[in-house]
Amino acid sequence: AVVSTQSTGTEQATRCGFTGGVVVDYPNSTKAKKIFLCLFAGVPVLGAQLPRALGTEGEDTVQYSNERQTGKKRKRGEISKKEWIQNKKQRRRVQGKEVTMDSKYTGRKRKPKF
Repeated sequence: AVVSTQSTGTEQATRCGFTGGVVVDYPNSTKAKKIFLCLFAGVPVLGAQLPRALGTEGEDTVQYSNERQTGKKRKRGEISKKEWIQNKKQRRRVQGKEVTMDSKYTGRKRKPKF
């Protein structure tokens, strides 16, 4: 039997004759963390194992580096900002959506107005 609980009752379960343990899915996450109490009843079987927890594979070590990242997180390749905006507008026109007209100011930064 698998029960999702907020607290672990393994001590009470083992006193009553159950075997098993606790499985924590996504242990490093605050929102997706789930705690499951897995209990086996009856005669212990040699092949009985607890299910594997989700979100634990490959998280044994964390990669650290001393390199500083620049302000840009990802590069768009060789496409300029204006070309990207025009391609995006063209895709939306093909989809049949309403798009503002292209002008000589498309893709330019606006001046700060104080």
